[in-house]
Amino acid sequence: MRQGFLTPLFICFSLVACGGGGGGGSGRDDAPSYSVAPGEASVLTFDDTARLELASTSAAQALSISLEVNVAAEQTQYELQPTETQLLTPARLFLPLPENPKNQRYSVARNVDGQWRPLLSSVQSEAGVTASITQFGEYRLVPTEAPEVARVVNGNCEAQAEEQSLRFIHVADLHARYGGPEKLFSRIKAYHRQALEEQPYTVFSNGGDDFEKGSVAELLSAGAATVEVTKAMAFDVRVIGNHDFAWGADTLLDHAQDPIAQVIASNSEYRGGSAESFGAQGFAVLQVGCLKVGFFGMSSGPWNELDEPLETAPIPDFVPDFKMNWHLQHIAEGVVSQYREHVDVLVMLSHLGASADREILLANPEIDLALGGHSHLGTEFEQLPSGNILIQPDFFADGLSDVTLRYRLSDKRLLDASVDEIQVRDIAAPDATTQQVIEGIVQKYSPDAHVEIALAEDQPNAQQLTALAAKAALYHHGADAALLDPSQVIERWLPGTVTATEFHRALPVERQPADTPGFKAFYEVSVSAAELAEMRAAQPGWVFVSSQAAESEPIKLVLYKSAAWNLPLFFPNLADRSATYLSESWASLDAYARQRSSDCLYLDIDKTLSRCQPDTVTTTWQFHSDEQPLREDAGPSRLSYLNVATQADTQFGPPADFGVPELAGGDSVVMAFDAYSPEQGLKLQTNVPANGDLAEQGKLSDYSLVMDILWPEASDGFWRAIMQTTPNNDDDADIFFESSASGGVGIASAGSGYFGEFRPGKWHRLGLVFYAGGDGGSFKAYLDGELIGAKAGGDIGERWAIIDELLLLTDNSFETQKGYMNALLFSGRALSDSELNDLGAAKQNLRLQPNAQQLQQRIQRHLHH
Repeated sequence: MRQGFLTPLFICFSLVACGGGGGGGSGRDDAPSYSVAPGEASVLTFDDTARLELASTSAAQALSISLEVNVAAEQTQYELQPTETQLLTPARLFLPLPENPKNQRYSVARNVDGQWRPLLSSVQSEAGVTASITQFGEYRLVPTEAPEVARVVNGNCEAQAEEQSLRFIHVADLHARYGGPEKLFSRIKAYHRQALEEQPYTVFSNGGDDFEKGSVAELLSAGAATVEVTKAMAFDVRVIGNHDFAWGADTLLDHAQDPIAQVIASNSEYRGGSAESFGAQGFAVLQVGCLKVGFFGMSSGPWNELDEPLETAPIPDFVPDFKMNWHLQHIAEGVVSQYREHVDVLVMLSHLGASADREILLANPEIDLALGGHSHLGTEFEQLPSGNILIQPDFFADGLSDVTLRYRLSDKRLLDASVDEIQVRDIAAPDATTQQVIEGIVQKYSPDAHVEIALAEDQPNAQQLTALAAKAALYHHGADAALLDPSQVIERWLPGTVTATEFHRALPVERQPADTPGFKAFYEVSVSAAELAEMRAAQPGWVFVSSQAAESEPIKLVLYKSAAWNLPLFFPNLADRSATYLSESWASLDAYARQRSSDCLYLDIDKTLSRCQPDTVTTTWQFHSDEQPLREDAGPSRLSYLNVATQADTQFGPPADFGVPELAGGDSVVMAFDAYSPEQGLKLQTNVPANGDLAEQGKLSDYSLVMDILWPEASDGFWRAIMQTTPNNDDDADIFFESSASGGVGIASAGSGYFGEFRPGKWHRLGLVFYAGGDGGSFKAYLDGELIGAKAGGDIGERWAIIDELLLLTDNSFETQKGYMNALLFSGRALSDSELNDLGAAKQNLRLQPNAQQLQQRIQRHLHH
């Protein structure tokens, strides 16, 4: 979630109850009893030594508490009764040190199935040890043992070295953003592998929240896909985040059983069975070169169906089988007390958020580093006055933090620290092995996650998208009406191809409370016409859609879960009543979109899909004619030279004539073009009607350009103009190949620059699809049939709209280079992802074959998915 929190420490008590109860053996029936009422904060002192501090929110009901003390045991044992009493919020238990402790450090331990389990929150003072407890039962002190090294990470200690660097490749809040064309996870893995080659003392860390908001595969597999993908990333260490409880105890147990990563959960305890079945640890040590690095990990608290953090005590647990300890400062103090002297570097792997991390670091300067997550506020690097360091990486797999710490080995002193914030999309190549594994997982659970299932004419605003969701609810569930809050929209899809992933990104599933449907899920309630009128008046900014059936009562009304579970909160005059779960909202959009495509209609307007009618706006050129090589093969558009000089600097022939590779599919004729001057170039007369956002101005807004192109080595690394929408060429061209090795294609804009990697000496099929103008103005870039990038809505404005003609391969300031073109296609409409995919990679022929039957078969095959 967005912002972390830190539960305040319990300080004040309203009742002090003291009594006897000294040292007999076990089984005493005269142990003093103390009554504590709910809402009372109490300090109970037993035997003038042991002490229990209860917060006002600890007890759910009145308790009669007693303590039996067994001093006959090897170590004095204390049994808090009634045993197995669960506390709503942690209490503080103080146990005195034994006589003559001989400088031994101790921890409070609880008897769990015959095993004494030390509590990580144990803090030793001169008189005894205090720990946070969440359940009554048997307790005693046990000697604190030095932690064993769980694993040696990447390289042995160089005994003669005076210094050593310790590097962390840290990510957090990945939120299942795997499987998409951006290949973010495999790019992260590629960066990690490169870092290991550069510096073997590198730790790959994850700050939690692997689940939710990102993947249809996760939804259709009930979390299993994300479990598999996370393990495939092979982290060295990771922490449990609040969203990692989303699918319940069984999925979390599987998620924590990682064959490589040390999974850390310092404030979570599994009580649904054997403690060993929960693979997460409270504390773990990795040997990294000459440094012992200790890790503990914190999980932030739950959120409710209103998307609000639950910060007021008693803070509930996520799911029944896991008990949470929200005494976060106590846990941090306990880790320092027990383990600081046993490690060279102490790291808090935190999913609390930057503000909570800062608070803990300031109170515990012995913690060297907080590798954080949870804030969703961008990157952060801060070295506090006490010298310890706070790191917060980017989220949604958009960025990673590359942290380097340099230590003097003689005294393990930190000499300096630095961090590089890396944009994941800028990592050139994904890790092929990881990408193959991820694609296999996605294919297994959701083969249609990125399949084109509908086409959108426009980019919707929040109101329009919500109206579509409401129509989808009526179609999918046969409801009478829907009343939905448009503020729940998170992302808007671009014009053109829409997939199940776009629907989920628009209305992502966040299962709050954990292990329940998402708070944007559709629920049905039954209302009268009068009640519905009052509800609409109470929420005038919400989107209302109804069918003819809404004229009869009772009315089946669809609401988001947040409203359906809290009717009086949103509609003050409406009595609460039962609500029936229908589906996640994305799933209804998915079903509705498939039906629209099956009817040959766009998703958002009642207009027939282009591929379901004759294509009169697409033209191709193959340059086959000896006498007129620029003559079109088919279509209305025309291609010509700007002047005689252009014709003189342009040649045609088979690839062998120019020493360039043949193309797949047989003999072809290619065009060899020069580095044209501003007076030279090719002119393309569109001869198609204006369309899109700027149609009323006589401009062509939605169009596509596809070409097979090869850049020789001598042209690589320079700016190379591709397209110019200004006919007199008196300003910069509008699309370029960038001036870097194997540079991408695009133009600098507010949100992004260039897409893809076009290697020299190799034929590539470039596709550009434009939606110019308006707040949804964008273009999409394709390499060999695959989408490689898209501009954010609003980035591509009127500049890219066409009036009658555009220029190719020219620029006003000589930013051109020599190259080769095999074929060209221009269409006066926006081609879809599937059409570009069907065109595929560069080959002899470039021919668009709209296939309505193929579309129908694809949609029908998944219509009842």
